[in-house]
Amino acid sequence: MGWIARGLWGLIAAKDPAVHPRTRLGRSLPLIGAIGGLLSGLLAFQYYNGNVPEAGSRHWMQVITCSVLVGAPIGLVATRPLLAWRLAFLSAIYTSLALQIQQGTPWPFQPVQILSYPLILAVVAIRHPRAIVVWVGVSAFLLVVVYVNPANVAGLLLLVLAILVIGDQIRRRREVQRELAAEAERTEIAQARRTVAEERNRIAREMHDIVAHHMSLIAVRAETAVYRIEGVPPAVAEELQAIAGTSREALTEMRRLLGVLRDDSVPLTEPQPTMDELSGLVREARAAGVQIEYSPAPGIEVPPGVGLAAYRIVQEALSNARRHAAGAPVAIVIFRDKEELRVFVRNEPTGGPPAPEGKGGHGLIGMQERAAAIGGTLRAGPAADGGYEVVATLPLGEA
Repeated sequence: MGWIARGLWGLIAAKDPAVHPRTRLGRSLPLIGAIGGLLSGLLAFQYYNGNVPEAGSRHWMQVITCSVLVGAPIGLVATRPLLAWRLAFLSAIYTSLALQIQQGTPWPFQPVQILSYPLILAVVAIRHPRAIVVWVGVSAFLLVVVYVNPANVAGLLLLVLAILVIGDQIRRRREVQRELAAEAERTEIAQARRTVAEERNRIAREMHDIVAHHMSLIAVRAETAVYRIEGVPPAVAEELQAIAGTSREALTEMRRLLGVLRDDSVPLTEPQPTMDELSGLVREARAAGVQIEYSPAPGIEVPPGVGLAAYRIVQEALSNARRHAAGAPVAIVIFRDKEELRVFVRNEPTGGPPAPEGKGGHGLIGMQERAAAIGGTLRAGPAADGGYEVVATLPLGEA
């Protein structure tokens, strides 16, 4: 009963589904429908003038009204087929009562109505669910039974039924195709996620078995060196303890990273470094023996993403300076204007041959990606005097 009631209410008050055409022809359907409705109304008017007694005098208002009612459904069928059928149903009743066609036909309708009704029924069956289509069919059967010559009722009922069944099957086929396309898309997404998860697990496994193992050995050997080697000077012992502490911190960070790699459903909730922590990064580098000229500019406020990118760029630049220009002084300059934050890191010449410009490992690629991720740029390469420079320009607005 609920299905029947929903269908009846849908026939009376349901809205037509929105149409989103993708082709030029589809976008032109409302205009084409309007032109078709206007022409149909004119044809209906001409037909009534020739086949309705006294159409030009006493019944001229009825003729105009009926012509409009005949043409309007054709103008709406492309975009609002259910509303078009409601108007067609009402016009069939009104025209049969208002005007008496002189020509003897087995139905009180004119040719424009007879040709448009099957089209409207087909579009309704394609666009609307089966419950509404059933009640549309019932209303069409009612018109046929009441107004058509009994000798022609059976054939017209079969025609209406065939139109509705074919239209319903077309709608059902489209729904199945959409469901299959959605299922294929979900399967493809699931496969991609599975591939990413497998790759993440492989990377985590390699990092755990190789990198973490060697980092653990470094920490253990640095901590036990003072006990294994006799006569270690206090300064060397302190440096070994610092190396062991740094190694332990690196192992802790690596374990956190391995947890994220193995389970991407766990969000990264630890706070990310900001511009304010650059001073601590510089202190650690100075403690490791790097000569750094850095004058922090107090009061610089930047968005969190820009601050994180600046911190990571300086961190990687210092790491590269320690590896490739050991003992060379490093200068760090950071300043901002209204629209940009600029990061400048330079290490002085070491006396060796300069590195070729544009060559770099994963660190340089990572710096460039961090800058590009927020809409900035990064240039890294040897200077004219043999030093090496990293220059990043990070926009402060929306990337």
